[in-house]
Amino acid sequence: MQQVPGGNMVRIAVGDVRYRKGTANRVLRLALWEAWGSKCYWCGKPVEFNVTQIDHIVPRDVSEPRLQEIKHFYGLPVDFDIHDPRNLAPICIPCNGVESKGNQTYDTPVVGTRLKTAEKRRSAVIARVRRFGQSGKVATHLLQAVTADLSDPGIRQEFVDHAPAVVQILAMTDQGLGDYHSFREVEVELWVDAGSYQRVDVTLDSRARLAVSLLEDVCETELDEVLQRPVVQLIDQIHQRVTAGLEAMESDDPITAGAPVSDFVTLNLNSLDFCRFADVVEFNFGGTFEASLSASVVRVSSDGDGTDELQGDAVVSGEFVIVAIWEPAADLTDVAAGDCTIVDWAQDLHIAR
Repeated sequence: MQQVPGGNMVRIAVGDVRYRKGTANRVLRLALWEAWGSKCYWCGKPVEFNVTQIDHIVPRDVSEPRLQEIKHFYGLPVDFDIHDPRNLAPICIPCNGVESKGNQTYDTPVVGTRLKTAEKRRSAVIARVRRFGQSGKVATHLLQAVTADLSDPGIRQEFVDHAPAVVQILAMTDQGLGDYHSFREVEVELWVDAGSYQRVDVTLDSRARLAVSLLEDVCETELDEVLQRPVVQLIDQIHQRVTAGLEAMESDDPITAGAPVSDFVTLNLNSLDFCRFADVVEFNFGGTFEASLSASVVRVSSDGDGTDELQGDAVVSGEFVIVAIWEPAADLTDVAAGDCTIVDWAQDLHIAR
C-alpha cells in the first residue's frame, strides 16, 4: 500500500497484496481482521483491532527444506507464498507468544484446517485491500480512525465522542448499514456437578440482540440454560462421529477405537433469530464448531494372534443448528431446547503408532 501526495491511495494489483517485512502492513492487518470476523484465528475469541498482529500460519522463518515438507504434507501448491493472504491471519498477542501457538508443531491437522480457512478468505482479504487502494481521502481518514490506538485514553475519548456520527450517517445512507456486531462469551455447564464447562463465543447483530432480550427478559431464561442440553448433544455427536470415522479407516485388520478425548473444542454461535407460529415462538440458533481429538486405537491382526496399540488423531469442523421452543400459553418462562443437528461435517483423521 502506497500513498501519493495529498493522502490519496494508489491502485494495488492482486499479486501485490501480501505481507511485507519492515512495513506497517496496516491495511492488510485491517483486511484480515475484518475477513476473520474480528476474532483471533487461533483461540477464536473476539479481539480489538489495535491488539491484533498478523500471523504466518506456516512460519515465515521456516527453512526451505522444511517448507517443502510442509507443502507436501498439506498438499499446498508449488508456488505457495509464505507472505500471501492464504498463509496469513489475525492473531491476538497472547496467542502469538511462545507459550501458546509459538510452541505448536506445524505438521498437525489443526494447522491444516487453519490453512484451508485462510484459503477460503483470501479473496475477501485481497478485495478489501484493493478497495482501499482505489479510494481517496475519506478512506484515508477512516483508516486512521479505525486503526487508532484506543489504549490511549485521549484517543479513545475522541472515538467515543465522534464515531456515533459516522454510524448515524451510515444508517441514513442505508438502514441496513447501521447495524453492528457485539460479542458475548457464554460458559455452558457440560455435566452437572462435574465442574466441566464449554465456552461458546456468541456474535450478535441487532436481530440477535433482540432475540436474547426476549429470552432473558421475557422468558426469564439465560442463554447458557438454553444452550446446555444442545451443546452436550453436539459434543456427544462429535465424539461418536470421530469414533466411527477412525474405525472405518482403511486397514487390512479390524480397528477398535476408544472414547475420544478432546484437546480443544471451539464453538461459535453466529446467528440467532426467532419467529412465531400460531401459539409457539421458535428460536433458531446457527453456529460453527472446530475440535481436535485423540483416541486410543487397537488394531487386531487378521489371524487373531496379536494387537497393535495405536493413537488416532482427528481435527473436525462443521456447522450446527439448534431450535428452542417457547409456548407462552403453557408457561411464560418455560423454554424447551430442541435437538442440535450437525448440518455440515469435515474431518481429518490420522492413525499413528
